Amino acid sequence: MKKLTLSLMTAIAVGTMAIGAQAEDKVIGYYMDASDDFYKAGYEVFRTLAERQGWTVLDVVGQGTAPEQIAAVENFITQGVDALLVVQNSPETTSRTLKLAHDAGIPEFHLTHNPPNEPGLAGFAGYDWVKIGEYAGESALEHGVGRLVMIEGKLGQGTASGQTEGFLKAYDEQGKDIGNLAENVGVKGAGGEDLQVVFWGSGGWFADPAKKVMQDAITSLGPDGFDGVYVHNDEMMAGVLQAFEEAGLDPSEYWLGASNGKEKSWDWVEDGLITMDVNETATLEADIAHQQIKAYFAGEDYKKAVFVSVIPFNQDNIDRDKLVPFFHDDYMAKRDAGAFVYDINDPQFRDNPDY
Repeated sequence: MKKLTLSLMTAIAVGTMAIGAQAEDKVIGYYMDASDDFYKAGYEVFRTLAERQGWTVLDVVGQGTAPEQIAAVENFITQGVDALLVVQNSPETTSRTLKLAHDAGIPEFHLTHNPPNEPGLAGFAGYDWVKIGEYAGESALEHGVGRLVMIEGKLGQGTASGQTEGFLKAYDEQGKDIGNLAENVGVKGAGGEDLQVVFWGSGGWFADPAKKVMQDAITSLGPDGFDGVYVHNDEMMAGVLQAFEEAGLDPSEYWLGASNGKEKSWDWVEDGLITMDVNETATLEADIAHQQIKAYFAGEDYKKAVFVSVIPFNQDNIDRDKLVPFFHDDYMAKRDAGAFVYDINDPQFRDNPDY
């Protein structure tokens, strides 16, 4: 893809600096697609860091619909915000808001879900979802998983498809036969000799829908009809564990993999309830976005699209001291103590080559 071009945004920043404006007293319009605890955790850290800069943060939380994102951005523009930070509903929706922001001369930054690489996009902080999926796939492969239940997140946002792609890639790159899974992961019976997705569903990032998917899988397949479950986040994994408990199944007898790496998953891994997780928190992601916006206001160069660093962990290698907290107070305390790397300029925060 073409590199992200930001000549207009740079010009605006330089012009602003030329008339003597300061980074203080800036107003940020922050939009979140849904009332999701991942989004909320990122927002809370961003707000704290913004307040330390003297900024004001206006926030709107949608209910997962495209019109809400568009309306929120329109209202933020009308209010004259200095920058936008968006957790998108979909790339198609963001195409519309980027045009609105571009026409208004307001930079639009994004978090979490991959936005389209179009004029108006001033920055993106997110995770390498394909790599996160690879970590899970490598673990499943080591544990001999051949019959998988796949519970994806909200479809159409890029994060879910990226994790699935990475999981399948881990098998494929080891020469394993996955058949037609890359094109038909949600089709019953799809797969090859070494890996079949025997049951698939979307939990939309929430526990209750994921629990229902897992209950249906157990009913349909029986306890011996699968040997692993890949779940795209910890909230959905909580629902999966409830389904196991209610069915009288021991989760430690199966391979269970997830991502998010929230504090509760540290306990799950240590106790053997799940096999592995990947520490990728909204708190660190929002911290990186804050640094991008701060640099933009200061007219400084910055990494425009960043893969935020992650830590995969299992029962053998978990180190709580190195894991990044999901909760605001713990995150800020560890950050202020220098317990983990959060500087965007550190090499572990890689440039996203798609921008």
